[in-house]
Amino acid sequence: MFYKRSESFRYTFGTPPEIHMHVLGAAESPPKTTKIYGLMLDVSPKGAKLFSERELQPGEENVRLEFVLNHETIRSGATIVWKQQYEEGWIYGADFERNSIKEMLILNEIRELKEIEMK
Repeated sequence: MFYKRSESFRYTFGTPPEIHMHVLGAAESPPKTTKIYGLMLDVSPKGAKLFSERELQPGEENVRLEFVLNHETIRSGATIVWKQQYEEGWIYGADFERNSIKEMLILNEIRELKEIEMK
């Protein structure tokens, strides 16, 4: 089977944690920021699958994400790359801004979550 992703794994949550999405309006001055809430369904060091009741357009809006995986609050810019309608909302694929420090932080948080599961 062929996989499009180059990262080695994605962590899927049993109970999805809440995520705060700050949607920045494009080409507005001053830019308006809309804060919406959603759920993080899975995560990897380079991206995540999200659920929200609000519809976003892939590639058209800048999104800043704020979430806690285990202990650390992680803030990252992201690009919505795909969407799929699901029941009363939308599921999105988000690619995080490339930042090796944040990727390592996410990786360490995922490792800690997996260690907790193994106990």
